Amino acid sequence: MAYLLQGSQMKNGFVQFLLIVATATAHAGAPEAKYRVPRTENGQPDLQGTWNFRSDVPLERPATVSNQAFFTREQLQQHKVATAEAMKTIATAAQVDLTWFDHTEQADNFRTSLITYPQDGRIPRLVAGVARVPGVDEFVAALIEAKGIVPPALVAAVGGAIKRDGPEDFTDGERCLGGAGPPLTAGLNNNFVQLIQAKNDIALLTEPFHYVRLVPLDPRPPLGERLRSWSGDSRGHWEGDTLVVETRSFNHRTRSFAGAGTSHDKTVTERITRVSNDTLAYEATIVDAKTFQDKIVLSFVMAKSDSRIYEVACHEGNYSMAHTLAGARKEELESIQRTRPGVKAQ
Repeated sequence: MAYLLQGSQMKNGFVQFLLIVATATAHAGAPEAKYRVPRTENGQPDLQGTWNFRSDVPLERPATVSNQAFFTREQLQQHKVATAEAMKTIATAAQVDLTWFDHTEQADNFRTSLITYPQDGRIPRLVAGVARVPGVDEFVAALIEAKGIVPPALVAAVGGAIKRDGPEDFTDGERCLGGAGPPLTAGLNNNFVQLIQAKNDIALLTEPFHYVRLVPLDPRPPLGERLRSWSGDSRGHWEGDTLVVETRSFNHRTRSFAGAGTSHDKTVTERITRVSNDTLAYEATIVDAKTFQDKIVLSFVMAKSDSRIYEVACHEGNYSMAHTLAGARKEELESIQRTRPGVKAQ
């Protein structure tokens, strides 16, 4: 657009135009002020507080966006709607009320997968002979792909098709065993972690099972290969403003990652950085050559929360198991009595 100005008006107008252009150019080229991480009384980066890591982003990249690292806003909204419908289907089949669960994203994330390596956003190939148990993400993806038609495998998985004749037939979760060992991963519920700092230690409190992971920050040596636990042995240190935590020495009683293999030979390296007053950046690298043919890197952001973490007591006294096993024994007795009417309960 051209403007026709006369005399001093033209001169003053041109000067104003130059000032506007110079101001806009300087503003556009100026770097954003770098966030200054707050410090604890010991001078360390302050990561303390309760943080929510729930995410609407799937663990693996959906086939519909296989060539995209990021959703568009419209695609993300479509994915959220499809996921919500799939969750309703799963909840109906499992007879669960979704309003009980914390499954609302607290921080925007447009990635198409939490897995950022391999670059295809998918879990790498398994080592020959390693088995993998599908999780909720696989069921959600299957329902989205099937456009609401419930696959038979889902009905069998959530409909209680697995017979439980003894304690060994129950999952670790049903037996209130295990803990929230690394890496952190978003689930249907309990997507909170509380960080508590001291000079030589940092504690990560998560639920369920009221699990506290105490991470030494001083040079004390690891526990060693012979002392193994459900959630491993962690050691941490600072790299600038980033907390780096390496965890190894897991036992063989938990899965390595995403339902595959066992955790016995797994090493997890976590990196936690405060990037704003209300946000932590989290990255975890999983290396397990006995389970996966490549490493796995996942990353997401965590939002500051005013919520408090309360104990999830599972089921006190494990009455659920006793009742279920009592039912199994009753079924056995009734089966025997049909062929031997004189048999009575002991």
